[in-house]
This record gives sequence, C-alpha cells and structure tokens, in this order.
Amino acid sequence: MSKSFDILIIGAGPAGLTCAVYAARSGAKTAVIESLAPGGQVNLTPDVHNIPGFLEIAGPVFGQTLHEQAEKAGAEIIYDEVTSIDPKANTVTCADGVYKYKALVIATGCRPRNLGIEKCDDFVGMGIHFCGLCDGGFYKGKNVLVVGGGNHAVEEVLYLSPIAKSVTVVNDVDKFLAQEAIVKQIPKETKIFHGTKITKLNGDKKITGVILSNGKEIPVDGIFVAIGRVPNSDIFKDVLKLDKGFIIVDSEMRTSVKNIFAAGDVCNKAIKQIVTACSDGAVAATFAQKEIIGVK
Repeated sequence: MSKSFDILIIGAGPAGLTCAVYAARSGAKTAVIESLAPGGQVNLTPDVHNIPGFLEIAGPVFGQTLHEQAEKAGAEIIYDEVTSIDPKANTVTCADGVYKYKALVIATGCRPRNLGIEKCDDFVGMGIHFCGLCDGGFYKGKNVLVVGGGNHAVEEVLYLSPIAKSVTVVNDVDKFLAQEAIVKQIPKETKIFHGTKITKLNGDKKITGVILSNGKEIPVDGIFVAIGRVPNSDIFKDVLKLDKGFIIVDSEMRTSVKNIFAAGDVCNKAIKQIVTACSDGAVAATFAQKEIIGVK
C-alpha cells in the first residue's frame, strides 16, 4: 500500500489526535498512523479531573471522543506499525505500506518504565502490571503493591484499594510528589514505605513477595509499577536530535530536520500532561500547515 498526505502523524494519543483535528480542519489531507488503540496512555487513566471543560471524564472515553473528532474533521486513521522514516524521500515505512508526506508530526508518546531489577521483565503481565484499570480485577481480595509516588501511582492506589485485600506503596523518595488533593484520598489502612525501593522479587512462576532496600520482606500477589515513562523514540535516534531519548523541539514544535515536527510526551519538555500534549498537537499542526503552503 502507498498513499500520500499533506500532514502525516505518527501516534494517536491526545497530541496526535489534536494535531489531526487542527490539520484536517485547515484543509490539509491528513492521516494518523497508530499501532494500537486511539487515545494512547490516556486509555490507562480511569478518571481525568484536570482537563478544562470537564469536571471529570474517563480516560478511555476522552481518547475515543478525540478519535471521533479527528475522523469527523476529515483525518484518516491508519492502523499499522511504523518501522522507519526517510526524511530525504519524505516517506514513512510501515509493516503494511509506505506513506509519503509533505510534513510529518511525531507524537509517539512514552511507555511505562519497568523496575530494572532481575526477573522483572519475565513477570510483566504475570504479576507485574502498569495499569490498575486494565489488570486490577485479577487481584480481587489479594495483596498488591504500587511502586511510585507521583499522580499515576496515587491514582493506582485509589483504584486498587476497593478491589484488593491490601495495598502497599513503595516510593523511592521521602514523600509523595503527587498533587495534595489526591494524596489526601489515600485510605488510612494503606501501608506506605517512603525512601526505599524493591531490590528483589520473590517467586518462581509467580510473584510471592518482594524484598525492599531497607531489608523488609513483603508478601504480595501483584505489583503495579508507576515510576515514569520512557519515550517511544528508538526508530528516530539516527534521524533526529534527541535529549535522553526525548525529541528536541523548538517553540513551533519543529525538530532538527526540516518538515518534521514532534508533539506530546515524546518531546523534551518540562510538563507532560494531557492538556500540554493537546496544545503541542495544535501548535505542530498549525506550523506544519504553514510550512506546506509557504507562509512565514
């Protein structure tokens, strides 16, 4: 398969889909390439409370609404896996086709960071998880542990508490870094260990417990990891300038290569939130369209 577009977007998270809305509404022939489901990481958030205009909205509902909005604006959604990009030929190669662009926007987001200790990769999906909404139901009446101290970690605690028999938090810094409003909602019976981390996983075919850096051993049935994310930028490392894996962009979301823009959490920026991802997408679409029609 081979198609040509004015603006081609890689990634259908909030940044990519907002970019698609703005690009398509500007009259540009627009497509979004997505390997999984539209919405990206927002699909892993049970409830979102800090998007302007919504008192509360479920993450998957927000993602699906953005998807519908992009298609209504005229953007095409292509489900495929990107394998490489060629800035000289202005093409993106995927598993099932090659797509040509006039301007490219990379909005591939990030993936969850794992524990980085022995056996942790072996237990992914079999005791180690990254989404309470997705996998919390497997631990009804069981003991679970949440790793992390930011908003995502506390949200996992709040979601898992009514399901699990017990919830323990292990946080490697000396206090929660999450917003105070949600920290106050943590149930009093939650066991919390600040300033420590997991050093060993117990168990063979399944996790039976962990050993912490303070020497304490805790029996657990499942672990939910919420310690940050790694940018999905591996295939761009030989093409674009990166900063610790994050794509370097300017205020117009331009990368180091002409006609290639980036938006959202894959970029090197201080704040990574849904609203800032949407903002990035709008900015990238606006300046990509200007680039195409030659407007300064």
